[in-house]
Amino acid sequence: MTDFNPNFKLATMPMSVKLLFTAVLFSLGCGYIFALGNIAFKVGFSPEAAALKYYGNETSRAALEEMTDTEVSEDEAGVSEAEEFSFDDFEEQEADSEPLVPVPTFEAIVTEGHFHLFGYVSIFFICGVIIVFAEIPAWLKGTLVLAPFIASVLDIWSMLLTRFVGPGFAWLLVISGMVMALSFLTVFVISIYQIWFLHSEST
Repeated sequence: MTDFNPNFKLATMPMSVKLLFTAVLFSLGCGYIFALGNIAFKVGFSPEAAALKYYGNETSRAALEEMTDTEVSEDEAGVSEAEEFSFDDFEEQEADSEPLVPVPTFEAIVTEGHFHLFGYVSIFFICGVIIVFAEIPAWLKGTLVLAPFIASVLDIWSMLLTRFVGPGFAWLLVISGMVMALSFLTVFVISIYQIWFLHSEST
């Protein structure tokens, strides 16, 4: 199997294409930096922080269990419309208890997941289009094209698994995020290098 269009490489592209690819990569890079900042402020980069965000702590789990028990009791009693559960009902905690950490609902994760997944696909499709023109080994090129898409799907599913199965899946959330970030960084470095610095070596 031969490389895709071997005569069309990043190092020998017209100046307009080089400028286009460079502008796209730097714009995506800025966006990625802000996305990482958002994760740092809202979630954190450790598995423990991810588990706290999507699984909650003991106080959160107790609140969820109480909510479930209440709904079951009301259903068994024949109540037609149950009052909507709110974490505000648990604001008053004992002094020695953990602070209540609201965990996202299934609906909230689906909303967040579909938004992120469409964004991931757009970002890594653009990165894939750029990296296929790089002069690198075929195995590395294939990895940089495929790995971030697999990681992006696992990232979305790991949120659901962490929330509804167990906190151990927070590791999957962190690892998938690292794979996406490293894939983008590798594409960025290789592409910028070959666009602006490899031409003189290959002529």
